[in-house]
Formats: sequence, C-alpha cells, structure tokens
Amino acid sequence: MTEAYVVKVTSVGQVTLPKEIREKLDITRDDYIVIEKIGETYFIKKLNQEKDLMEKISKRVKKSGIKKERLDEIIEEEADDVWKKHQGLP
Repeated sequence: MTEAYVVKVTSVGQVTLPKEIREKLDITRDDYIVIEKIGETYFIKKLNQEKDLMEKISKRVKKSGIKKERLDEIIEEEADDVWKKHQGLP
C-alpha cells in the first residue's frame, strides 16, 4: 500500500513533515535530512553519521566570515574526518 501526504510550502520554501513521517524516520529537532533524487523521484531520509559532519561544519562557519571556496575545503576536510571516525580509523 502506498502512503501519500500533502504538505503546504511556505513563502520561504519551508515544509513541515507530518508527525507520522517524523516518527517513522525518528526525526527530531536539530536532525538533518537529505532529499535525494533517483530518476524522477525524490526521497527523504534522515542523516545519521552525516549529522556529525553538519554540526562540525556549522560550528566552523559560525566562527568566521569565510568565502565559498574555503567552505568547500572545510566540507572536504570534515567529511574525511567524520568518515574516518565512523570507520574506526585514526
């Protein structure tokens, strides 16, 4: 059986995930989600280890007025660090 939900988009492009979806995906406040396109279909999933990455990036960005190029470098550095951590590597 297919489930479908209708949600309204606000003037700034925000949507509220229905409570049933948040509960099924165990999404709570301050969690991150990813919207992934496969073919012509979009999927929503909760980020798990990626949450660590996003929190680290957010902290570093808030501390400085960096440019996009530097932000790209930080994302790459932190992605490597988080991947290693979750793989049990030094």
